[in-house]
Amino acid sequence: MTKARLGALALGAALAAVYGFNCVKNVVVGRRVRLVCPALAASAAERLASTGPLFDKLFGPDAPLMRQMPDAVVGDTCVQLERELSWYRWNLGRTIRLDRSRAHRQELVAVLDRAIPLCVSRAAAANAEHPLDQPLAEAMCQVLKTLRSTLDTPLVDASPWELAAQLERFVPAPARRP
Repeated sequence: MTKARLGALALGAALAAVYGFNCVKNVVVGRRVRLVCPALAASAAERLASTGPLFDKLFGPDAPLMRQMPDAVVGDTCVQLERELSWYRWNLGRTIRLDRSRAHRQELVAVLDRAIPLCVSRAAAANAEHPLDQPLAEAMCQVLKTLRSTLDTPLVDASPWELAAQLERFVPAPARRP
């Protein structure tokens, strides 16, 4: 065998090994994403369900949009990740743009900007219908402010593998895999 053929063969073997690593990593990370995303969605749905009528009172006509919050926070990212983590996709060195998630978050930030100034009065009105103590209503208003700052945190475009690792950090401890 000539040196050129041997070099070409070595290069081909190296490329096959790198592509193989990429494929295996996609499969492994894809499995984790398929466990993490439903856990995150269930956790968010549970929190939304527990807020009940108070949630609707606090957000008024914007409540249906705010109920889409889990999609803005993780749902859009999960859908995009599941698509990007197909076993055959080249993800080594790739960056995923999270433009849809950014747009969705901006809509929610606008809703929160409208709701925060009205929060105390809406909480008081909800308190009249459903007896709550005023400190709980004030705490809810503080939660809205915290949520606003959380949603306003810039999303960083990253590789599918890095985005999956970020999502895993949000999973409630009991739902994490052993």
